[in-house]
Amino acid sequence: MAPELEAVRRATENATRSASAEALARAPEGKWSSLQVLEHLFLSYTATTKGLLRSLEAGRPEPGGQSFAQRLRRVYVLGIGRFPAGVEAPMQTVPRNILGDDAIRQFNDALVAMDATLTDTERRFGQNARVLRHPVLGPLTAQQWRRFHLVHGRHHLRQIAVRLNSQS
Repeated sequence: MAPELEAVRRATENATRSASAEALARAPEGKWSSLQVLEHLFLSYTATTKGLLRSLEAGRPEPGGQSFAQRLRRVYVLGIGRFPAGVEAPMQTVPRNILGDDAIRQFNDALVAMDATLTDTERRFGQNARVLRHPVLGPLTAQQWRRFHLVHGRHHLRQIAVRLNSQS
């Protein structure tokens, strides 16, 4: 597994290792529970994987240019490593409470599948090819997708840690 994604996997394991199902399901008023945050990440991994598979099946990366605003956002997220607060999740990544009792395994399975698909896509199109368009950051290379999921994962894992620590 790519180091960026392995870091997300380890951090998730550390954050949730001793959490009960009840603790994972509790949420502050108007916020997602830790389980819903994990589902959001799970859905973002499956959406990335599906998009990459579409590019592989088409035999070409997803086309498209990039705006100046997207370049600025990429510098902030991918370069500086910060995730802006208050960004609304794309509809396909909003939790729907679909993860069952084995949420961590499903999370890890989606992460591994995405990692393998990123590797396949990078092999097929090359390291410099922008393989898939991100809804906010524009078209990204496979390595930029790894970096995005690292920054995005860290952002949400901090939320999980705060929720679980405030409940102990």
